[in-house]
Amino acid sequence: MLLKDHKLRVDRLLRGERRVTDLHNLFSDLRMCRPGHASVKEIGHFAAHREERDEGISLKRADDIQTSAKLWHRQQNGVMPDNGHLAKAGAANFRIIPDHVIREKFGFSRQTAEQTFKKAIRKHQKGKQIKIREVQMLQEFGLSMMWQFSFDDKTLWSDFVDLIIREGSLTEENRQAFNSVSSFVSLYALNIMHGARLKLADGNRAWLRLAQAEEGGFLRIKAEIPVSDNPKLITISVPMFETGLNAEDYCDPKLLTRLDEPIPAEVEGGKLIPLS
Repeated sequence: MLLKDHKLRVDRLLRGERRVTDLHNLFSDLRMCRPGHASVKEIGHFAAHREERDEGISLKRADDIQTSAKLWHRQQNGVMPDNGHLAKAGAANFRIIPDHVIREKFGFSRQTAEQTFKKAIRKHQKGKQIKIREVQMLQEFGLSMMWQFSFDDKTLWSDFVDLIIREGSLTEENRQAFNSVSSFVSLYALNIMHGARLKLADGNRAWLRLAQAEEGGFLRIKAEIPVSDNPKLITISVPMFETGLNAEDYCDPKLLTRLDEPIPAEVEGGKLIPLS
């Protein structure tokens, strides 16, 4: 029955019908696929548990960014990290930075970078002389703040199509025709994440909200992550989910103006508008 349900919903999407309930049901069901895809599982879990998330790739990324930012913030206040802090920051930063960025920036692999960093930590702990490349790894991964979005709509689209073809609700012959649905899926993902909260490992919450990229003007989801609450609350705003949708074409500007609690939104007429 579930496969028949999915086929009917996919067929409606192919016909040009754009019902949020169809995507809502598809993503809620597909999050349980084994093997699945992390991006589809993420949106499916937001669909099922939208108010607050206590697991998933966005939460893991937000926790790592918070760790990186907290230790960097302490340095800015004159508190130098010990070896334990350096190791903790390094572990978080290595999870944040993609393999290709390490290769492009340093000219060697993730494995080499991690080994060099760990060697530098050991030498620093024992008071031994540290080589130039080891110092570089300490500075880059132990003493710097890093951020990187968790996933983007290209990955989400590819993973979503892969699953519905694999289960049989979309045929391979209709893959090209189904591309017309991609922007609707991106809008759905933006809407389902907008206004949700991530329950961070330290007990704080990070708001997720719609935003417009400074370069290119594309729509994204940003997380407002608490970094310090002493003596006042300090947060950083970092991307969590990126799309290729231009904000001017796909979003009512009112949704991008509020700096406090996000305005509830919905998908209507091929764009995001305030919920009314």
